[in-house]
Amino acid sequence: MWWGCGAQSPVKSLYDDEYGNIKGAYYKDIYNDLDNYVGTWKYSNGSTSLTISLQKKLRQAYVDDAYNFYEDVLVGEYVYIENGIVKANTLSKLNLNLETNKYSIFGSNIIGPHSQYCLNCESNDRKVLLGYVDQNRIIPGYEPEMIFQRADEGAVKKLKLKFRTISGLITEVGVEPEFTEYTIPFGEYVLTKVN
Repeated sequence: MWWGCGAQSPVKSLYDDEYGNIKGAYYKDIYNDLDNYVGTWKYSNGSTSLTISLQKKLRQAYVDDAYNFYEDVLVGEYVYIENGIVKANTLSKLNLNLETNKYSIFGSNIIGPHSQYCLNCESNDRKVLLGYVDQNRIIPGYEPEMIFQRADEGAVKKLKLKFRTISGLITEVGVEPEFTEYTIPFGEYVLTKVN
């Protein structure tokens, strides 16, 4: 262990107000909320498609200057095809054992009905908020996030995805930025489970 030895890590709920505040704790997905998002999901619109594959990883270390704990997380990779042309395919990274933030999609934020992200949610509804890193583009100032919500239609398993940034582009006067959007365009998508 990186913060000491011997003592058993206290187990806390990942869906908890104390998240991250207890050094050495294990923030576990006790209610299995993350399981609702595991699998491969696909959005299609003509010759444009987005396929996202999400996996749940247990007891992953989170270490930085202020925090040291374990957590259950979702990690993901994707294929984005636009007008029949593959713009990005990172799915092979899911076979690698990487640190959580080295995947293209990652995180553990479970959002409940009293959050600004879930204003019209029912009492048992949960969303997940995940980070995104574009392997091909860095856009100064952007903090991209993916908010996933289950949106099943009968027996058909579906996810709603809202992909956006929570901050603005940083530009230098007189300099045209190299990129103003990521490989996956910002927007809302409905993905259907394919496996």
